[in-house]
Amino acid sequence: MKKISDKQKKEKRLLSIIYNQIAEERGHYCTGCGRSTNLSHSHIIPRSRRKDLVTDKRNITYHCLSIGEHKGCHEMWETKERVKLLDYCKNMEYILEVDTEYYFLITD
Repeated sequence: MKKISDKQKKEKRLLSIIYNQIAEERGHYCTGCGRSTNLSHSHIIPRSRRKDLVTDKRNITYHCLSIGEHKGCHEMWETKERVKLLDYCKNMEYILEVDTEYYFLITD
């Protein structure tokens, strides 16, 4: 079993707190399609790209997961299909504001 560092434990605890705050502050629906089932916390800018934004509430939204024939918005956001999502423009405005390089990378 891989050992988790103290830094990772702290980040995981903080992220759990942030997820709970989001659950209290926002409606429980997918911002990509409006569904209210099979929701997941989805980072607009991937955690692997911007570690400093992992716990930024503006970088986290609810997206539905893929189940059976339904392709979830969480998966679509990670591909060029992101343009089909209802929250595409809002998410892209956020990306442009905080990570211009990433914005041009994914719009190219």
